Amino acid sequence: MSDAKQKLESVNARLMGLFKAEKQTMMAFNGLTVAATREGKISPAIKELTAVAIAVAKGCEDCIVYHVAAAKKHGASREELVEMLAVSVEMAGGPGAVYAARALETFDQLS
Repeated sequence: MSDAKQKLESVNARLMGLFKAEKQTMMAFNGLTVAATREGKISPAIKELTAVAIAVAKGCEDCIVYHVAAAKKHGASREELVEMLAVSVEMAGGPGAVYAARALETFDQLS
């Protein structure tokens, strides 16, 4: 199993633990997630790539893993991810470049 797959399993396990501990809040949060990533004028893949860009800019490693996996699930390509990561680096500078590299590595490991 790749490092990214193990990280994704860990992220999901932690989220499930929080869900079990605080079901009402996490069900509401899940509803927000479903609504925000629904099909619309912008595809779910692009919405998830946007979430990756924000996660990179914020430096949230778990968010990067979670949203890269979701973007792949919705059919985002490596090339689309790389273009979105360029925007992240533009907006977040050096730290963004470090997290962008992590996001690309995660994408490749989940392939």
